[in-house]
Amino acid sequence: MKKFVMVDSHTLAGTDFSPELNLLSENGIECVLAECKTESEIIEAVKDADGIGLNYSPITRNVISHMEKCKVIVRYGIGYDVVDVEAATEKGIAVCNLPDYCVDEVATHAMALILDTSRKTTLFDKSVRRGIWDSEYGYKMRRLSELTLGLIGFGNTARKLSHYAKAFDMNIIVNDPYAPQGVFDEYGVKGVNIDELFKDADIISIHIPLNDDTKHFINKETISKMKDGVIIINTARGPIIKIDDLLDALDSGKIRAAGLDVVENEPITDPSSRVLNYENLVITPHAAYNSVEASINQHTMVAETAVQVLNGKMPHNVVNRKQLLNN
Repeated sequence: MKKFVMVDSHTLAGTDFSPELNLLSENGIECVLAECKTESEIIEAVKDADGIGLNYSPITRNVISHMEKCKVIVRYGIGYDVVDVEAATEKGIAVCNLPDYCVDEVATHAMALILDTSRKTTLFDKSVRRGIWDSEYGYKMRRLSELTLGLIGFGNTARKLSHYAKAFDMNIIVNDPYAPQGVFDEYGVKGVNIDELFKDADIISIHIPLNDDTKHFINKETISKMKDGVIIINTARGPIIKIDDLLDALDSGKIRAAGLDVVENEPITDPSSRVLNYENLVITPHAAYNSVEASINQHTMVAETAVQVLNGKMPHNVVNRKQLLNN
């Protein structure tokens, strides 16, 4: 019997794993829900697995070197920066993500952060609870229909967000060198280079993956190219923003406000952390993906992907498809 190991099931505590358990079992695949917390525990759990799933645990070159017969690695989400794709490819292992998972949820969350930072919802709530009843408290608010939203990256989530933002009559510009012009036309947005986006956008929302090229993409230098009073939204990956540079820009007023679902070096557990000192910074605990519907979809897609690969197929969500086919 083939075996599929979910290496860090504890990071999805409270979710229903019955879709994997049932679907994999129906296809003659044992599903093991492990709770690995160290690399050595992961190695022990996956050494004889035919496929593995993971949420946050790093699947390093060392881990992959101990895999005796693995054919598929599935990340329980869109990003896959925790997997050494190059090492997996060298061993002929398909690395898969869930590109269609939680698109509605993350786009909705990004829109919620845009509305929150634009209308100061959280800021007002906190001030009222401190006994301050002042509709002018904090920074000045702008009418959304007069603002330009700049989207860095234009994948599925950003496209959905553009649809939501259009309901508020926002002007939308996009930077994505990998997206065809036809997609911009289809969604009624304007493609621009990154410097134009920095110069023209009143609100910037980030929708790019984390890799060596995008780590600290938002930093002191790029922030200096932005409009004075810009609002920054990030529902992608925390390290895309160099957090100290963003906080410095909040101090100076260069950035008016920010809404972050992800932060560098999360989770934030130290109540004295600098990042918690800013009332014009709204932070949520990496929760943009979360809904009942998304969870069901997540678990089902993981199982379906594993079944397809272990049956010799190459589903659409194999991120190293091209490399594997060329080998």
